[in-house]
Amino acid sequence: MRKINHQNYDLVFKEAFSIFNKKSLAFLGIDLPSIDSFMVTEIPEVETTDDMMDLNFRLEDGSILHLEEETKLSRRDLIRFAHYDLRLFQYYDSPVHTVVLTPADSSGGTKVLDIGSLQYNVLQIVLSDRDGDALLSQMQNALEKGEQVNELELIFLPLMKSELTKTELLRKTIELEKQLPIKDIRNKVRELTLILADKIVDKKLLDELWEELRMLKVVKYAEEKGM
Repeated sequence: MRKINHQNYDLVFKEAFSIFNKKSLAFLGIDLPSIDSFMVTEIPEVETTDDMMDLNFRLEDGSILHLEEETKLSRRDLIRFAHYDLRLFQYYDSPVHTVVLTPADSSGGTKVLDIGSLQYNVLQIVLSDRDGDALLSQMQNALEKGEQVNELELIFLPLMKSELTKTELLRKTIELEKQLPIKDIRNKVRELTLILADKIVDKKLLDELWEELRMLKVVKYAEEKGM
């Protein structure tokens, strides 16, 4: 049985947004200046801790997009993110926009930490609030017409709400991903989707899908990443 640990789950998030960083804002659905570059964390204080911030991008207006992934967003998380953002601001002297991606959270919306003299807020984006069925249809139409699609939407599609079961949605997503025109991108997207789906579908199905990829000799990417 293939087992995916939490570290690999986090790695999918980082890999997906690193590879397709230019499409991140469109996927997140937020109105910010375009991404100019991926920022490697250079703050010495951050590098010496095990509690690393997830992803940072420099935007075209000079501000910073700080992107995090959490299963659930807690007050403790907000305190940690606020600490990161203060260090980012101190080091780069640039405004910081923090966005947290979560699979499910009924509260949704902007999260605020108020400690009196300091107020801090992040934008939470809840994947299970998104219409997976509508996106599935939209992606199918675009791929049939040979149009470009946002690969991030395909990777995270199985986490969205749907009239289909999680198993059915995953299978349909994988079938769509087979239509991506560029082989290397097609392979990476399918592998990242399967690793992400480990938490939501039956292990037997995952094993079957992994075996299919193995037979097609497209699992090298995941193996190289230690997934």
